[in-house]
Amino acid sequence: MRCSFNGVKRLKSSLILMGILAITFPPQASAAEKKFPTRFIEIVVPFAPGGAVDNTIRIIGAEAEKTLGQKITVLNKPAGGSVEGQRHVAGAKPDGYTLLAMSSSLVTNILTKQVDYTLDSYDPLVMYAFDPMVFVVYSGLPYKTLAEVIAASKQKPLASSTPGKANSKHIAGMIMEQKMGARFTYVHTKGASEGVPMLAGGHVQAGCWSWAEVKPLVDQAKIRPIGIMAEERDADLPHVPTFKEAGYEIYYGAWRGIGGPKGMPVEVRTILVEAFTKALRSPEVKKKFDNAGFPLTYKDSDGFRKYVREDYNYVKQVLETLKK
Repeated sequence: MRCSFNGVKRLKSSLILMGILAITFPPQASAAEKKFPTRFIEIVVPFAPGGAVDNTIRIIGAEAEKTLGQKITVLNKPAGGSVEGQRHVAGAKPDGYTLLAMSSSLVTNILTKQVDYTLDSYDPLVMYAFDPMVFVVYSGLPYKTLAEVIAASKQKPLASSTPGKANSKHIAGMIMEQKMGARFTYVHTKGASEGVPMLAGGHVQAGCWSWAEVKPLVDQAKIRPIGIMAEERDADLPHVPTFKEAGYEIYYGAWRGIGGPKGMPVEVRTILVEAFTKALRSPEVKKKFDNAGFPLTYKDSDGFRKYVREDYNYVKQVLETLKK
């Protein structure tokens, strides 16, 4: 085949021009190659709207959006005592777009229910709270001390609301029964937004809840705090004695954090951790937490993973003791 000199020259010119264009106007990166995130992120809250987990996640998410540049939405999946939401995330694609509002219920559900996930089904990202349990009663009752409550419950079991069977609030009540001789009948609900108003209305007599969940109704004198399961009195509740002061070595509470399905890429985890950490350290989040009575206890991914494992071992030991 023959090729004229002019034809070769034109071919060379065309190739050179194509090279210049490729350098000047590189091909657009595909969606997969763009920096995460390229669309909204969904955080699954396995409780009904209005509880401590739901409220804190919404506060953190609204602030983290500023760093991520994408919307963070909340999906409430409260069925099964938080099992449905936890299962949903365990089986989600580990791409960072579906996350879980992790809480103590993850541990108690794994230990007490037939679930198809384990602690190893998740990648913990950040822990942001430890909330000691506050034991409260309906204000229409005459009880002012733990001793009075225990004595009354021995005469007739008190109805106690929880946000779900085997939830940390339920476990706290079971610990009181085992270590103090209290007697409760449990009314399991879909979350604090249902369980706490039941208590304030006198439909149940008692319950173990976080301070932020009961504070508004305590302020309205509809609920009375009796004791806190902490090592020392809380600055927000200086008038409420610890269980230790009443003679019972009981220290227990709920933790909260954010995680995702196991196997998220390292670069995705890094971006998420940085965004949530920045949000948690922001004055805006701290102010909103303080105003609502939410404690702020930060742990990074490694610290959070270790803490969850320690809590698992502790609760497992508690449950084994309760069976005896």
